[in-house]
Amino acid sequence: MIQGFRKLFQSPIGLAVTLGFVGLIALAFASADITGSGFGGIAGGERVATVGSERISTSTYRETLNGAYERARGENPGLTWEEFLDGGGTDGVLDQMTERLSVYAFAKENGIRIGDSLVGSELTQIPAFQGPDGQFSQEMYQAALQQRGLSEKLVREDLEQGLAARMMLIPAQIGTQFPEKMARQYARLLNETRHGSVAFVPSSIFASDVEVTDDQLKSYLATNRSRYSLPERRTVRYAIIDRAGVADIVATDADVSAYYESNRDEFAGSEERVMTQLVMPTEAAANAVLADLANPSRMAAVAREKGLSTTQVSADSRSDLSAKTSPAVTQAVYDAAEGSIAGPVRGPLGWYLMRVDSITRTNDRSLAEVRDEIAATVTEDKRRQALAERASEAEDQLNSGASLQEVAASLNAEVKTTGPLLENGQPFDQAGAEVPAQVQRVVQNLFAMDSGSDAQIAIAADGESYILYEPGKITASAPPPFEQIKPAIEAAYKQEQGSKKANAAADKVLAAIRKGQTPAEAMKLIEKTTPPVSPVDMSRQELVGAQQQVPPPLALMFSMAKGSTKKLEAPQKAGWFIVDLDRIETKDIAEDDPLVAATVRQLGPAIGGEMGEQLTRAIQADVGVTKNQTAIDAVVAQLTGNR
Repeated sequence: MIQGFRKLFQSPIGLAVTLGFVGLIALAFASADITGSGFGGIAGGERVATVGSERISTSTYRETLNGAYERARGENPGLTWEEFLDGGGTDGVLDQMTERLSVYAFAKENGIRIGDSLVGSELTQIPAFQGPDGQFSQEMYQAALQQRGLSEKLVREDLEQGLAARMMLIPAQIGTQFPEKMARQYARLLNETRHGSVAFVPSSIFASDVEVTDDQLKSYLATNRSRYSLPERRTVRYAIIDRAGVADIVATDADVSAYYESNRDEFAGSEERVMTQLVMPTEAAANAVLADLANPSRMAAVAREKGLSTTQVSADSRSDLSAKTSPAVTQAVYDAAEGSIAGPVRGPLGWYLMRVDSITRTNDRSLAEVRDEIAATVTEDKRRQALAERASEAEDQLNSGASLQEVAASLNAEVKTTGPLLENGQPFDQAGAEVPAQVQRVVQNLFAMDSGSDAQIAIAADGESYILYEPGKITASAPPPFEQIKPAIEAAYKQEQGSKKANAAADKVLAAIRKGQTPAEAMKLIEKTTPPVSPVDMSRQELVGAQQQVPPPLALMFSMAKGSTKKLEAPQKAGWFIVDLDRIETKDIAEDDPLVAATVRQLGPAIGGEMGEQLTRAIQADVGVTKNQTAIDAVVAQLTGNR
C-alpha cells in the first residue's frame, strides 16, 4: 500500500491529479486552456459521480480532467489525450475528485464549517490573483476568472472543499511515527547477505546454427514491418513573398509633408526644467519657509536649517512634470522664471515650493531638417502595407482555386522544392542539408495536409515576409527494399530463434537444478560452450550502495525466497539468466544501531501518508460513492474527438 501511494505521487498522472486540497484551482490556473464553453451533446449538469448527496457534473469533470491533462503536458509536451488517459487519467482524476468531495461531505456532517474570511484569505495566496506588487488584486482576480471561464461561486466552493479536506486529513498525519520494532526489521534487512549464483544461457550459441531462407525473412519482415519501416517524409513546394517585391516603393514629397503636418508635436521643440523641490504639510508652514528666503538660491540651506530636506526634480515637458506632481504644480513651475521660486501650491503630497534651477529650450525642427527621417519611416510603412496587401491578394487567389504556381507567378515569386523532410522539420537522409527557417515553421502543418490539399499561406519565421506552401512528394512510412535491409533482418531473425532455443535450454537447466543438481552441473546439459556460472555473495547494503542501476539478475535474487531458482530473460533477446538463491544470512543489529533511527526518520512520512489514505478510504465508504460510467465515457469520447 505504501509503495503504491509513493508511485502515485511520483508518476506524471499522480502529480497532476493528487488530492491537493485546492484541486480545481491548482489545475485550472496551471492550465491556460480551461474554458466555460458548452459541452456538446452532453448536458453540463449530468452527473459522472454521486458522493453522498453531492454530485460531480460532466462539466466540472471535463474542466478538471482537461486541467490535469494540460499540467501533465507541461512536463511532457508530446503527450496525447490517448496516452494521458491510458496512463490512468480517466479514473485517476475522477478518483481524486470523489475523494476530496467525500472528505468535504464528511466534514460538513461532523460540524466543520469554513467561513468566508478563511476562503478570502486563501484567495489572496493564489499567484494568479496577485498584482505586480505581490498583493491580491481584485482586477487580476476578475480577469483571471473571466479568461478561464470560471465563476466566483465555483472558485469559492472549491477552496471551501480544499480547506475542509485539509482540516480533516492533516491532523490524521501529524505525529505519526514508524514503529521501532518494524524499523529494526527493516534495518536488519540491510545487513542481509544472499548467497547464490547466476548462470547465463546466451542466444548467440544457438543463433549461429539457425539456417534461414529469403521466404522466412520476408515473412518475418511482414510480421515486424513497423520495426524496420522508415518514417513518412515529404518534400515541400513553397514560395516566399518578401520585401524584394516592394523594394521600388518609396515615400513621395507629398507623403513626407503629410506626415510632418499630422505629427507636428513629434518635431516640436521642448523645454526641459530642473527644479529644487520642498514639500510641506501645510500652506502656513510653506509660507513660513518662503518668508525666510531672502535669496531663492538659499532654499536648500534654509530647509536644512529647519531640519527639512529638498529633492531635485527634472522634467523634459509639461506632461512629464504633471505625471510626477500635479497639473497645478506644473502650471506654477512653467509660469516661473529661471532662478525664482514657484508656490506654495497644493500637490499630491502637500504644499510645494519649487525653485526653477535651470531651463533648457530646444527649437522646433523644420521639415527640411527631418525630411530624411520621415522619408525612411513612411517608406517602411508603405512597404509593410504593400507586402500585407500582396499577401492578402495571394490568399484571395488561393481561396478562388488558384494553384501555388499561378499565385507565385502573379507575384513574381520563385517556387522552390525542398528535399524529403521528416515531421520534425529535419532533412531525411541528407547529411549537412539545411532547411530554411520559413519552411521549418510550417512543416508540422504540412504533415497534416493531404496530397491534394490546396496551398496555404502563413507568416514566415522572420515575422515580416509570408510563405506559400503545399505538399510535394509524399513518401509513406514503409521498409526499405528487402535486399538493402536483409543483413539486419537475418541477424534479428537468428537472434529471435536463438532466444527461443536458449529458453528451452534454460528450462532444461532449471529443471535439473530443482531436482538437486548444482547450477554448474546442470549447465553441462546444454552441451555447448557457455559462460561460467557466477557466484554471488552480496549484502543488501552493498546492493543499495552501488550507486548505479542494479543488474536485473541481482534485483531478482534479492526478491526471491531462500532455496528457490528462477529464470529471467536478458534484454534484447540476448539470452536467459538462471538465478539460484542458496541461502540468506541476516545478522542481528545492536540496540543502539543508528540505522534504526535513520529508518524511523525515512519511513515516518510514508506512515503519515498511509494514515491519510486509509482515513480517506474509510470516509468514502461511510459517505458512499457511485459512478455513472456512461457519462464518464461520453466526456472522454468528446475530449479525444471520438464522438
